[in-house]
Amino acid sequence: MRENFVDQDILPLTLGSILLGSGGGGNAFTLTTPLENDLKRNKQRIKVIPYHQLPDNYTVASVGLLGSPELMEENLPDGSEGKRAINLLEKAINRKVDALFALEAAGINILYPLMVAAKTGIPLVDGDGMGRAFPELHMTTFHIYGQPGTPSALANSEGKEDLFFHEDNFLFDLNIRKALVKYGGVGYFAGQAMTGREMKEFIVPGTLSFALEMGLALKNGPYEDTFQGLSHVTKNSIYGQAIELFIGSVVEIGNIATQKLKSVVLKGIKHYQADSFQVLIQNENVFAYRNDKMVAMVPDIISFLEYPSGKPINNNEIYNGMQIAVIGIPCPNMLRTTKALTVVGPASFGYKSSYEPLEMFHPDYYFGKNGV
Repeated sequence: MRENFVDQDILPLTLGSILLGSGGGGNAFTLTTPLENDLKRNKQRIKVIPYHQLPDNYTVASVGLLGSPELMEENLPDGSEGKRAINLLEKAINRKVDALFALEAAGINILYPLMVAAKTGIPLVDGDGMGRAFPELHMTTFHIYGQPGTPSALANSEGKEDLFFHEDNFLFDLNIRKALVKYGGVGYFAGQAMTGREMKEFIVPGTLSFALEMGLALKNGPYEDTFQGLSHVTKNSIYGQAIELFIGSVVEIGNIATQKLKSVVLKGIKHYQADSFQVLIQNENVFAYRNDKMVAMVPDIISFLEYPSGKPINNNEIYNGMQIAVIGIPCPNMLRTTKALTVVGPASFGYKSSYEPLEMFHPDYYFGKNGV
């Protein structure tokens, strides 16, 4: 696990964060260059605390973006918004925040906490509350295992500020969304304040270091080399070994009228020429089918890599005729408990059947002679 991040780490962190976004999480590249330049200009290192070294008596809080990543691109943040939200939160809880963490270690919400940590000098804990990207604020390990989301503070670049108190996490999510309408669709939060001891019970550990290691593998394109590196990194992690699910050309992008789902259909290339593939999307990639048979589902990660370059891409970058590889990564076990699956499992995305892990869909790969 890393104890500092420097400017050379930002590009691989960006690449890894996109993969953890499972197709969503926003365009992290919008913050890559500003953050690199800030660290380089100030000759700055962002201190990172391995989760197991976090003192029990520390006060820790999450920071991040809420709302539309696309609207954020119209007025890029610089970390001062998060700093104001932290100051507001500290006044509400009457104590200083000793460490920060990313609530969602994917896409923009890996890079923005780094930006705030650089702006404030407050160290960042190596871990998060999702282990990937999810579309709802309550879809965190902290909510799943009983940690309240408030008090929390919200701010934006135009000076608007709000505090949220004593609400259950669903009501908090609803009221945050109402506030974001006033904010023009984008806000920056500080919240989930807790002790270091509490955080260590609920955190998905080591996700920042994991994103960095995946990103270093993703720098080594083309795709075949990239996938080999990803396979090694994921196999030696709290996740599971990455699996290639498909390689094909996009032939259709559409919406499913009766559900809040978007559909991407692929026609196979290379050794998949006789096959078809479909990915269903609700912000993130949530279900994948090969020849109309389910092959992966949320909360396992389903991500896209541009083919043949191996560059990770978001699902809103897909276009007809584009060639992509689809890979799956088993999620950490703490997202697979009965309690967790009631919040982040298939039923939360409209699928009636129970969750089936990637390993069960692909037993020959995971448990055969070539398995993990």
